[in-house]
Amino acid sequence: MRKLLLSRSTIAVLISLTALASLSARVAAQQATDANTANTKKSKSVVGVMEADNGKTIDLTPGQTLRVKLKVIAGTGYGWTIDGDPAPLKLTKSYTQQTNSTARRAGGPEMSVFELTPNSTGLANLTFVYRRSWEYNVPPAKTFSVRVNVR
Repeated sequence: MRKLLLSRSTIAVLISLTALASLSARVAAQQATDANTANTKKSKSVVGVMEADNGKTIDLTPGQTLRVKLKVIAGTGYGWTIDGDPAPLKLTKSYTQQTNSTARRAGGPEMSVFELTPNSTGLANLTFVYRRSWEYNVPPAKTFSVRVNVR
């Protein structure tokens, strides 16, 4: 049987490497936990609303974002717009989102997304209309409304 002889400096290096590997694993685990916590907080800070929520009352607190997603048919000229003043909410972002992985095409479904944040507490009657921008004195093809209670 052979004996393995290691110097004190070699043993010290091995202990240091083992400690470093253990520390690295703990740091990676903590970063993963922090990322999960951030994602959970982020998901709780966004309140999502879709067409099925038409007519409902939504509670919102300062620091949360209201995300409204409404279906649009591409290429028809129709689009969703906010009707009136959304106070105490403020529109912070609006964009169009494709609903599937295919390229944008006329007649294909898309989503109009509106993100609003509260400026103050109060009650908002938030109304969206689906119409062509160039058609005046024509009633909207669709209307979507929610009451938003900012506490």
